[in-house]
Amino acid sequence: MSDEAKQLVSTFNSLAPPERYAVIVELAGISEADAGPISDDELTIAGAELFSLYDAEEETSGDAETR
Repeated sequence: MSDEAKQLVSTFNSLAPPERYAVIVELAGISEADAGPISDDELTIAGAELFSLYDAEEETSGDAETR
């Protein structure tokens, strides 16, 4: 991964969740313009992966609710 890409990921990780969501929506729009429409299945998979990342982040930060 290039230094520029690493910096982008680092900056993305420092954003609040609502800002991350806004960035992901923007990137999806760029991807759709370049690659064509995104299928419902692709959106479902991307959403599941995104929420999985949020869950993992909550677990590591100690913000996850105890059950």
